Amino acid sequence: MEELLQAFKDNSFIMKNETTKGIEFESLHTNEIVYLLPYKEITVALNPVTVENSFLLKKTAKGLTHSTALKRYPKRINTGETPIPFGYSYKFHSIEELSSFLREFNLLAVE
Repeated sequence: MEELLQAFKDNSFIMKNETTKGIEFESLHTNEIVYLLPYKEITVALNPVTVENSFLLKKTAKGLTHSTALKRYPKRINTGETPIPFGYSYKFHSIEELSSFLREFNLLAVE
């Protein structure tokens, strides 16, 4: 877990909030919020508004994820009756892949 946190720190993200369902990070360059989710694979969630405004991000997303941990993201009805926060998920096989993605995301979000 320390290596994951270090990957965010090395790419100019600061931890804003931590729960059992996820860790919220904010980019110092773009103020974008990224959530690290506690799944078996390294998984992050990005704001759907940001993703939908970027062809590259939308093309590489693994799909939607819904979680109460995504507090600063928009909500929508999923399987229940009340809206729940959602974002686009991205999965990585290594910390190096995550780090590379975060570095590129900071550049993409600035454009």
